Amino acid sequence: MINRRERSWSGPNRFAAACRSILHTVVSLALLGGGGALASPGGPQAEQSPKKGAQESAQEARRQREQGGQNLTQLTAEERLRIESAIPQTAQVRPRRKRKLLVVTLNKWDGIERRGHTSIPFGNLAIQRMGEKTGAYETVFSNDLDMFRPANLKQFDAICFNNTGGVLFEDAALRESLLSFVRHGKGFIGLHAAGATFVQYPKYDQFPAFGDMIGGYENGGHPWGPKDVITLKVEDPISPVNAAFGGKSFEISDEVFQFQAPYSREKLHMLLSIDTDRTDMNPKRYFLPERAKDHDFGMSWIRRYGKGRVFYSSLGHNPEIYSNPPILKHFLAGIQYALGDLKADDRPSAVLATR
Repeated sequence: MINRRERSWSGPNRFAAACRSILHTVVSLALLGGGGALASPGGPQAEQSPKKGAQESAQEARRQREQGGQNLTQLTAEERLRIESAIPQTAQVRPRRKRKLLVVTLNKWDGIERRGHTSIPFGNLAIQRMGEKTGAYETVFSNDLDMFRPANLKQFDAICFNNTGGVLFEDAALRESLLSFVRHGKGFIGLHAAGATFVQYPKYDQFPAFGDMIGGYENGGHPWGPKDVITLKVEDPISPVNAAFGGKSFEISDEVFQFQAPYSREKLHMLLSIDTDRTDMNPKRYFLPERAKDHDFGMSWIRRYGKGRVFYSSLGHNPEIYSNPPILKHFLAGIQYALGDLKADDRPSAVLATR
């Protein structure tokens, strides 16, 4: 069982090693942050209704406006140690050449930069250290929109949206540059709120082509909140991106997004999904009508987009996700897939089901 409460950094030898390692891994997090919580952690969401789900999204947007301009809370030494000790020792494959990853954490509402999830600096440190420790890639952090211009993007092998949110930009040229980057053979990684990017309540699909690329659009309300326990099913036990789980389902606590069209197994190779037979499906929770009907709540997937590759995981709201060793192995494998180094069957799940 993989549980966010596991203290994977325990043990004298591993803790001592982490202490030594942290001495040379403390880096400035000025560019690694995105700010505070998109939504305050709450209890189980069992009493939500469709109306309440929409109200929740509106309240989140208001909180963003009220919290704009606050500074990032830096990680403590203990938090860094927990992340450091959860970092995979090695990558699954050696990179075919030196890889470079652009990580973006921008959150914008009404054209104004706002704070994002409190887990952003946790994720950024984990992403950076996974690349450094395993040699899988070099990480560059930037929220400068000029980075999306073709001349600047060409230096990168993949882009990672770590808990981005809101409408990042409306410039048609920048939007096409992002899509073209992936479509012509590069990679894209999305963590958690990346699926709620180019979204601002009440309109959830403000950049339809981006939703098509990433695999769907989040729609308001969370069926399960940050403190709820969900059971995840390993959809493809032989995928190298799922190697960390040993083919076994597991429990975890994290906030869950649900996706509307173009979300479909006709387009996505599903890696993890919610096991609805082992997770609370109280009808008072807020479910989109299509999800209430098909019980299909994808949590991680890969897909081809033109000549490029996309890895998305809905995990990452809770900071504890980034000190969970199997989850970090899963993320690293997904990043290596998107970079083009890890080969994995990415045919759509619906196609494979008919064979």
